[in-house]
Amino acid sequence: MGVASEILKKIIDRMNNIPKAQQVFVTDIGGKTVNWNMTFQFNLDDEDPFYLIIKNQKVNINPGTAHDAEIVMSGDNNAIVKICKGKGDFTHAISREEIKVEKGKIMDVIRLTRAITIVLKVS
Repeated sequence: MGVASEILKKIIDRMNNIPKAQQVFVTDIGGKTVNWNMTFQFNLDDEDPFYLIIKNQKVNINPGTAHDAEIVMSGDNNAIVKICKGKGDFTHAISREEIKVEKGKIMDVIRLTRAITIVLKVS
């Protein structure tokens, strides 16, 4: 795994132990609480592909390619490092064309940013 995946793994390890961050992955649909289950594929420069699986408010990072990912992102691995250090977010990285969302909704990517931000603020 590369620099971005390693630093993101550290954030995820902490995220899985912070209830407020985990609550980001819960959605209200028609008055019912529903766990937000999603797979993010990262195909970044200077980095082997990796993916995140968000299921039942827990996040796991895995090497390789998830062929059924709802979100597929590519671009500069340094943009992910900046995000994980609190020096930016996915919205800015996308607008500066450092990260490209090839598949999926940007709003789903922003939800992941919110969870990362919560982890960084708890630190």
